[in-house]
Amino acid sequence: MKISHNTLMILLVVAIVVTVVSTVINLRWFETVPGSLITGQAVNTTTGTSTLTIQSQTSIMNRVSAVAFGSGYINSTNACSAGCTMDTITGIYSGNETCCALFNNVTAGFLLENIGNENVTLNMTCSGSCTAATFIGSGTNPVFQFKTDNLSDSTNKTGDSVTDTSGSCNSGGGYNYSDWTTMAASTFDLCATSGSTDYWMNYVDLSDALRVNLKVTIPSDVDSSSQQTATFTFGARSAG
Repeated sequence: MKISHNTLMILLVVAIVVTVVSTVINLRWFETVPGSLITGQAVNTTTGTSTLTIQSQTSIMNRVSAVAFGSGYINSTNACSAGCTMDTITGIYSGNETCCALFNNVTAGFLLENIGNENVTLNMTCSGSCTAATFIGSGTNPVFQFKTDNLSDSTNKTGDSVTDTSGSCNSGGGYNYSDWTTMAASTFDLCATSGSTDYWMNYVDLSDALRVNLKVTIPSDVDSSSQQTATFTFGARSAG
């Protein structure tokens, strides 16, 4: 049997209507079933985190690693009866130039810088020839001393490689040894304490360095001797 064009057109329209109605019913079903809603937004969410940890670092650097007074002798003249005196701030004392024959004119003490990121307790330990009698030798009143000072307060900064415009111990009680102190085979805390803690060497730039200066007086009646060495160990301990 031959189907007319009109009949085909009617059947096509019916098929389209059935398809549309079925789609609408399916969409209504999705709306009523939990979790089946179709939308243009994402249903699931996720999170991310970013972390950063600043490590505590305790570190000091000695930028002047050696103080070498060298080898020399005291001129045997009446003008040199007091011997030879020199230190790492001013060098060979005025008037001693001819008495301190051949000795090095040292004008740079140990230069300690806190290169960490927290305040520390700074100490110095001397071992070896740590007394005037052992470092210099026999004679009348030999001297072997040390003192700490601030770079900006020093009159001579030869050998300094950092700039420090305020005292590195100023957050506490200042320097423990701001005056010349007799050297000994011992451990010295270089910054004075204040209150209940002793972590008083600063780490902040321009306030994080100090010098340890040495002073010697060699008597005119000293006996000649072989080279003597005093070894200095600098330590830093953090509050943590």
